[in-house]
Amino acid sequence: MNERYSPDDLMRFLDGEMSPDERARVEVEIGRSTELQRELAIYQGMRSDFLSLSFHPAEYHRSVWDQVNATVARPIGWLLIVVGITVWTAYGAYVFSASPLDPWEKLATGAVVIGVLTLLTSVIWERYREWGTDPYKDVYR
Repeated sequence: MNERYSPDDLMRFLDGEMSPDERARVEVEIGRSTELQRELAIYQGMRSDFLSLSFHPAEYHRSVWDQVNATVARPIGWLLIVVGITVWTAYGAYVFSASPLDPWEKLATGAVVIGVLTLLTSVIWERYREWGTDPYKDVYR
């Protein structure tokens, strides 16, 4: 890079923070030096990239993958989970009922399993109800 102009000088030039005399000298030097032109082009690209950044959540644009995920991948995933849990539960219930355990052991084990499933279901139901009114559900990083 040209020894006379630092990166700070080039950024001041791009931001219009130089006096007219300084600006005229830099423009003359840019016209002479291809290295300075290259450095200025790099800083212009960085500046335009930085200015185009947006951190406002209302300007979030859904990508194609978001649409595919919402319409295909997520429903298929939930379907497979529900089918798998149903099959394993039915198989477990069959094996449990066909086992030669004492009826009191089966009753106690069944009560524990039903209690755990009831609590899990109530927690999932509460979270689902809160999700509809959650003020942070549309916050994107």
